[in-house]
Amino acid sequence: MSDHGYHASHHGNSKRLPKNLRFDGKGSWLAFKQKFESYRRVGKWTDGESRDYLNWCLDGKALDFFAISTQMGENYSFKKIMRKLEGRFGAKELPETSRAKFQQESQKADEALEDWADRVLTLATPAFRHLPEKHCSRKAISKFCQGCIDKESGKHACFEQPRTIQEALDKVRHHQYITQAIDGKRTNRSKAEPSLNTVQSETDSRFSQLEKAIQQLSKQLEKLNLPKNDRVVAKAAPPKKRAFLPGVECFFCHNKGHVQPDCRRVLSELTVKSH
Repeated sequence: MSDHGYHASHHGNSKRLPKNLRFDGKGSWLAFKQKFESYRRVGKWTDGESRDYLNWCLDGKALDFFAISTQMGENYSFKKIMRKLEGRFGAKELPETSRAKFQQESQKADEALEDWADRVLTLATPAFRHLPEKHCSRKAISKFCQGCIDKESGKHACFEQPRTIQEALDKVRHHQYITQAIDGKRTNRSKAEPSLNTVQSETDSRFSQLEKAIQQLSKQLEKLNLPKNDRVVAKAAPPKKRAFLPGVECFFCHNKGHVQPDCRRVLSELTVKSH
């Protein structure tokens, strides 16, 4: 824009300048740029007004760079000034370096989904700054889903092909809610109903303890070595019918379906020895 064009255009009003709209070259250029563009659209600033407001918003290194490179903006349009500031403060590393960082990042253990989504967008902007916005958005959505700590929810959201990062976040949240609702009920049911293997294991343990006690008692009786006439021989009571125990093996006859106290061979041998 020529000097005549600049002076003929509308100029900004310093009283309308937002007080919190400042950039000194040390903060985030992306955040400042987005905020400035938002004020520009709402206020419907012309290029001349936008250049004036931009000049008033700059401090420190940013203002020095603006003054040296643009000669106070006299011969530069607003768009050209923004491109020069973007090149100086917006891209501090090569696109290849930014893409490598973008690919290596993932959600941290203590990071909320919303914070992870914001960080993905922040990383994607410099990594794909020379590519169309749609391509950058697709890369960010894919990275958000693949980098989630909850891999199942992230995979589910990726299969749904969300169009925006917010839609991807909502799909991850929805899958987590459904999974928690189903798995929570399943966990409660498993705690309330012990498995058959647990009951069988407890039964086998009790029978094993009983058999050991009987064996110890038999050894103690043999050590006493009482005369045959002094022994108190009780007639063996008819064995009670007990339920068949599948998987249980008798330590005496090694047959399955009963334990040693119920073994007929044990009872018959005890009867023979007592006579």
